[in-house]
Amino acid sequence: MVETQPKKIITMKNIILFASLMLVATFTASAQFSLRPQIGYNSSTITKRFQDQQFGSEAGFQFGVDMQIGKKFYVQPGILWESANNELRDMINGNNTSFQVNRIRVPVMLGYKLIGPDAGGLIDARIFTGPNASFVINKDLKQSALINKDDFHNAVYGWNIGAGFDIAILFVDIGYSFGLSEVFDNAGSTARNNLFYANAGLRIGF
Repeated sequence: MVETQPKKIITMKNIILFASLMLVATFTASAQFSLRPQIGYNSSTITKRFQDQQFGSEAGFQFGVDMQIGKKFYVQPGILWESANNELRDMINGNNTSFQVNRIRVPVMLGYKLIGPDAGGLIDARIFTGPNASFVINKDLKQSALINKDDFHNAVYGWNIGAGFDIAILFVDIGYSFGLSEVFDNAGSTARNNLFYANAGLRIGF
């Protein structure tokens, strides 16, 4: 990879932190909330395409917990362990590099219940959006070395949109996180990390 340059994540970090605190503060006084342990599948897409190399997606997973606070409108802060897998494919000689990046992902969603429990149906439907910050815990390059561990930023940021369904004490969320910051720490990269994910879990009401 090309030479490194100073990281430019401070402004994005401050924006994500400020937006998250404002959303949580707005809904903290609400009396209705639930704890939601969950596990799920993800597919990571890195947007950069090199002249003779391209990134491919592989299946990953995440697990963690979030808290849903509010009624019709709600805020949903959480913390998850995220394991994302990709492959950098050399189109000339077939020297492919598989790699796994494990991160702690901290999303804060703002949601709206399209169909709520007062409607009397069996399924409640929701939509949600909001920011996330993801902090690298470790990196596993399974083969050598079209890229290396030092090429990765220690933190990346994204913006999520998605929908969810509640069935009794169970729920399913499906979402997409658009990368807002660069994945690699070098002057020649404009790669962003987009992530499709689907989670399922339990709703524990309080």
